[in-house]
Amino acid sequence: MSLKIYTKVGDKGTTVTYGGEVVSKDDPVIQVNGDIDSLLAGLDISKSFVTKPYMKDLITKIQDKLWQLGGEISLGYVGKKVTNPITEEDVHWIEIQIDRLGNSPEKFIRFEKRPGAFLNDSRIRCRVLERTMTKYLREYNLRPEAYKYINRLSDLLFMMAYTEEKG
Repeated sequence: MSLKIYTKVGDKGTTVTYGGEVVSKDDPVIQVNGDIDSLLAGLDISKSFVTKPYMKDLITKIQDKLWQLGGEISLGYVGKKVTNPITEEDVHWIEIQIDRLGNSPEKFIRFEKRPGAFLNDSRIRCRVLERTMTKYLREYNLRPEAYKYINRLSDLLFMMAYTEEKG
């Protein structure tokens, strides 16, 4: 028996979370997870263009944490936990990566090379996610480490873009 991609669950403006809860498609949980999905898609594109192998490794580690975050957000409705949640150590890891990439530019720059431009697009998607998470942070029980991680991640993505742009 083959599975079909369509479920018809969303035909009335609802969807089902990973935790099994039926929620409106404009529920903050769905909005946050939609923005996580958008960021993951941007990182997929970025990974296909970056020129430095360690950048691909960074993106893979970031994507793994974003998948965990999406699961945590979706499971929050039923109080379940993911196996590898974002921790303070992950926030610190991002700070270390930012510092390893060197100093930020002294003036505004435009990204003209594909790897930098796509990483910058991912940074912008990360900022959108952060704004969506701000509302979620006020309305639900979002762990502070997860919010800090996304805040730092936009800085890391900028520095990655800048590093790729410099060549």
